Amino acid sequence: MMIRYKYLFLISFSLFYFSSSAQETQIIIQLDGSLSGKDVLRTSFDEQVYQSVDKFEGELRATLDKPSQISFYIIKNNGKIIDQRGFWVGEGTYRINGQVNDLSTLEIDQKHPYEELSREIEKSGTEKKKELILENLDKEVALNALISNSGIFYEQELELALHQVSPELKDLNSYKRFASNLELTTISFQAKEGSESIDFSLLSREGKQVSLSDFDGKYRLLEFSFTGCKPCLDALPEISEIDRRFGESLVVISIWNDRSRDIWLHGAKKHKELIRWTDLWDETGKVTQLYEVKVWPTYILISPQGKIEQIWNSYRKGKILGKMEALFGGSRP
Repeated sequence: MMIRYKYLFLISFSLFYFSSSAQETQIIIQLDGSLSGKDVLRTSFDEQVYQSVDKFEGELRATLDKPSQISFYIIKNNGKIIDQRGFWVGEGTYRINGQVNDLSTLEIDQKHPYEELSREIEKSGTEKKKELILENLDKEVALNALISNSGIFYEQELELALHQVSPELKDLNSYKRFASNLELTTISFQAKEGSESIDFSLLSREGKQVSLSDFDGKYRLLEFSFTGCKPCLDALPEISEIDRRFGESLVVISIWNDRSRDIWLHGAKKHKELIRWTDLWDETGKVTQLYEVKVWPTYILISPQGKIEQIWNSYRKGKILGKMEALFGGSRP
């Protein structure tokens, strides 16, 4: 599911935000060793993602308007995260060293104040933890703690906490996804074969809101993807063939679970040039959660009457096309 690169030696980028409080940040990374099997190391910083399977020597630069977190994940070939580590950074130069195959060895040469708050929240008992989170909801570190510790809050407490989050943090995708997922707890729906589908509206590449119900009366093939998923991209030529052959009776709808609109619109451009069908961005992840998608790609076939007829996941060449040929016949319906 992940893009894998043999070596990743030097990375340098600069992102600019038009803010009077912008700060220059430099992170120098030296991770030795290598991973076993098909595991990959994913490094995420300021909405940029890099992956490697061997030692990671790199320099990351960004102009930030607030403290940010650099995160490291070891991910298996099936997409499961088996280890992770993160550090908060702000203005200045930071150095991170350790072993690529053991994230517990990672060390950073200077600690941001958010690190201390994060550790204090983590070590505290339930009531003190709640207190620290609620007192600091003008800081992203506390918002992250609220999200990861949501289980210790009663429903009413969570609703009040969301109102306390500062306006600038409410623009973060992590906040939007969390708030959206809380709404889903009030919806009684199971995505399984034979059940009625549930309507949704998402943003298209043309900037319009598109709903599932816009295509009532036709078969609809929902394709759940994200830009960093290699099998999702590998499937696009076959999806294009399906759209070409069966488009009169079948509406293909791609739903991208990307972290940002920029990644959705501009990532993997060569692959996405094939897309001539309905292409939507699940900004908050609400539809992905609603349809209980846990593996990418996932495909859901909805009948003209709105029932979920089939659900299958992962990509194997010819499988999707074979299912559509079985449904519509070997030629254009």
